Amino acid sequence: MAIESKMNHGPIGRPSTVGGLKKGKGWAISGVVLLILLSFGGWYYFTTRQTLPIQETTIRTGEYQAVFLDNGQVYFGKLERSRSEFYLLTDVFYLQSGVSVEQTTNLALMKLGTEAHGPEDQMQINKEHILFIEDMKDDSKVIQAIQQYKSSKK
Repeated sequence: MAIESKMNHGPIGRPSTVGGLKKGKGWAISGVVLLILLSFGGWYYFTTRQTLPIQETTIRTGEYQAVFLDNGQVYFGKLERSRSEFYLLTDVFYLQSGVSVEQTTNLALMKLGTEAHGPEDQMQINKEHILFIEDMKDDSKVIQAIQQYKSSKK
């Protein structure tokens, strides 16, 4: 028994080693490797989670859509899907301030491009700010107001 205990403790005056490494140093290296693996795993998770394709709705090209934004604004126009972070909305109309979409009287639609700063009649809309998109029926009050606006400009 005395011989066994001396064999497990190593020579007197020197700390015991396992495989040429000190016991404490082996744990430190394992901890650093584990920390590196966890850091890489976290980085990979957060970078791929944001870039995974989200199932998107079908957009009927050539038709009018209502685009509802997270700032409360609603734009009407022809929406085109893009592979970038933005959608392109053309032939753009919006409601005059203070008028709700549910209003049954004449809609006060404004055509984009008639403002004082003279923007072009198209918008690049960041996908992250779109709450939802609705296809519009041909007999909707907004479509009727758009058709009336276009016929008055001819």
